[in-house]
Amino acid sequence: MLYFCHFIFGATKITNLIAQHILLKVQKLSLVFFKNHSDFRLETNEDVVAIAGLNGVGKTTVLDAIHFLCLGKSYFSSTDVQCIQNEEIQAGILATLSAEEGVNLKVKFKRGGRKVIEKNGVPYKKLAEHIGQFMAVVIAPGDIELVYGTNEKRRSFVNQVLSQVDREHLMDLLKYNKLLEHRNKHLKQDHVDHALLQTLDDQIAPLAHAIYSKRAVFLEEFSRSFEEQYFRLSGDKESVKLHYISQLADKTYLELVQQNKSKDLAVQRSFSGIHKDEIELEIGDFSLRKYGSQGQIKSALIALKLAEYAFLSNAKKVLPFLLLDDIFEKIDDERARVLTQLIKNDNFGQIFITDTNEERLKAFCEEIGKPYKTIVLT
Repeated sequence: MLYFCHFIFGATKITNLIAQHILLKVQKLSLVFFKNHSDFRLETNEDVVAIAGLNGVGKTTVLDAIHFLCLGKSYFSSTDVQCIQNEEIQAGILATLSAEEGVNLKVKFKRGGRKVIEKNGVPYKKLAEHIGQFMAVVIAPGDIELVYGTNEKRRSFVNQVLSQVDREHLMDLLKYNKLLEHRNKHLKQDHVDHALLQTLDDQIAPLAHAIYSKRAVFLEEFSRSFEEQYFRLSGDKESVKLHYISQLADKTYLELVQQNKSKDLAVQRSFSGIHKDEIELEIGDFSLRKYGSQGQIKSALIALKLAEYAFLSNAKKVLPFLLLDDIFEKIDDERARVLTQLIKNDNFGQIFITDTNEERLKAFCEEIGKPYKTIVLT
């Protein structure tokens, strides 16, 4: 059964989707031993914060800190420990956000210790309680793997977007992954307890169907927004399609595990479930990943992110932070011009943008016509 609320994308510009939405701004930001910043401080109230500097000076680190504050983890590093400076024991991020009421956020974590996130001085009992309260959308060069990479990358993208607006979905994912890990571990035993395997499958089944149902409804709506954003980025010249392929579209989870039981036992891992879902992108009737040009693939990436922004804005009635990391280094002049116009004409929240070229940053800020602050890191 499908039981996810209906989100309207249609052919509506982001401006119309987010009228009357709450605007969050970072007013103060402090980083302590976070990556390559030992003691970084920023104060701003501008709509756009432009950060210039050579590679390696910590431009991306500032964006990553904002993402960490919003989602409780780094966007660019796979573990928290990688975010702590060498030879230091712990790291911290502090920020004051302006909204209808001021909000103070603090993240602190240390080697071998637990991570603590505080809102207005009160730590969360569970980190999952923080997810969805503050949102950020990142566009970075490495995101190209969303198009080029495996289905696991695209599933992770969908999971992160949906989890920010649906707490139940987040909890279902956490439970599903924990049970799946237990199932795979058991399949590797010398003597498999089939009764235990059945018990696990009975617990996994309702979670798998709930996750599938919400993904299906979400991606039906999200695909329309993605296709519209791409069409705009291509100058109304090209069209793309997003396809969601799941084993659960035709059979129940329990039917699938019974069908693949011998295979699971032979290779000692689970071949049935939503962790095998596929999300494919096409241009014309061809795989975008295999046959798309560099320009088409980059446009598809940006379109995915703009569709993410529209979805989160509409679902939460809050404007996410837009974090743009060295995007002008990786796209051609025409696509840079179109993207600049989209940002100028649509209504976004506070924007943080990095570039090695200070003059190009200033030109971007002048063109979009929003109050901005330029920071040069050395």
